[in-house]
Amino acid sequence: MSATPEPAVGTQLGPAWTFPVERGKLRELAMALGETDPVWHDPAAARAAGFDDVPLLPTATVVADLWRDGGFFVANVQAAGLDTSRVLHGEATWRHLIPVHVGDELTVSCHVASVDRKEGRRGGAMKRVGIETRYVNQHGELAVLREDLLIEVAA
Repeated sequence: MSATPEPAVGTQLGPAWTFPVERGKLRELAMALGETDPVWHDPAAARAAGFDDVPLLPTATVVADLWRDGGFFVANVQAAGLDTSRVLHGEATWRHLIPVHVGDELTVSCHVASVDRKEGRRGGAMKRVGIETRYVNQHGELAVLREDLLIEVAA
């Protein structure tokens, strides 16, 4: 059984931070991922495809995590009161609610979405903490919603 306290659902995990969506960073990410479609790095191609500018790659919000002190994983694990030596990242999902483009600035905040326990197959209870990360643009619109599952295994 975990000795750490359970975080309350709805608790914000640390302060919010901002992430500027920059052309160079999106191009670097597209190149690192081997993405050759010019929509992901050429403004003219993006406009021809119906975007206002180069859009955010589907998982590019991970780059925003680097703008947070401590990064996503360690900062959230510690803020949720979990033991970093016993935590696994279980899953991540993204919902893109409105387009995000070069020039946007996202304010990012993480909140506890769920907490439960599950008996492990090898004995001992696992604490599972769902984290909801909200990416809100400069107009106050929720642009991307990311959900992660952190799993603290038994000692």
